[in-house]
Amino acid sequence: MTRRNYYCLIAGLPDLVQDDKKLHFSALRIRDYLRDELHPDDFRLAELFYLPYDHQNLLNRLFHKEKPFDERGILHEELLDHLLLPKLFEMAPKEAYPGYIYRFGQLLRNKEEVEEQISQEEADRFLTTGYYGHLLRSGNKFVARVGEYRLNTGNILMALNGRKHNLPFEEAVIGDNLVAQAIRKNRTRDFGLSVDYPEVDSLLQLFETDHLLEREFRLDTRQWHFIDDITFFHYFSVERVLAFLLKVFLAERWYHLDYERGQVMFNKLLSEIESSFEFPEEFSNTYGKKR
Repeated sequence: MTRRNYYCLIAGLPDLVQDDKKLHFSALRIRDYLRDELHPDDFRLAELFYLPYDHQNLLNRLFHKEKPFDERGILHEELLDHLLLPKLFEMAPKEAYPGYIYRFGQLLRNKEEVEEQISQEEADRFLTTGYYGHLLRSGNKFVARVGEYRLNTGNILMALNGRKHNLPFEEAVIGDNLVAQAIRKNRTRDFGLSVDYPEVDSLLQLFETDHLLEREFRLDTRQWHFIDDITFFHYFSVERVLAFLLKVFLAERWYHLDYERGQVMFNKLLSEIESSFEFPEEFSNTYGKKR
């Protein structure tokens, strides 16, 4: 796979923020910007992280939830209608959908033919399972690692919550990797994962936090540090751009959940960019002044 560097794009990312009082630094605005700046193959990688908004749009329409359409999804409303309405499915442009979302449309059509109903839990599980498989098969190591991190974190937290409330959770586990298998089979406190997946220890500690908002903030901070770790040696590649995008998602989420913490995250993101995305001296000497 050809690797491309985005020197000017990455060095110029701070300019996307105009002030601290309004949410100019949005995931929607960043997507429009990246569409013009990234190679099409790299932009498709960025779009992968917007797909959960499509899941929510699909579920809202399928189960008639009165929620506004989220423009952050990559599928417009007409494409969703082609998936959800059996009479339109045959006209659905297959190439316009990620494979697992198109298969979701096939599932709906098949159930319609035998007059079955799909539950919201079944639909959500189908999309979530398909999504993680899609990330892991993306062909990009960074994308796959983020997918695996989120999959393992989600499975462990779901299992811990199930244990706490004496709810069956084994069938709700997504995937079949080492962590998923351990959660289904092992009944010890750490699911027997401390050696093969030591990250479980930090999740066990975080889960003990009683204040739910505080727990969520610590989980997102943990993810922020994980993104830093796996991009440490990436300077101007698409991985650095994707890391920036994921942090925008986190900061934007907290902007709406908790304004003050959201501002802290945005300021941290700006500070990181200003201190980390400096051109190496040899680059400046070779190509003239920094752009």
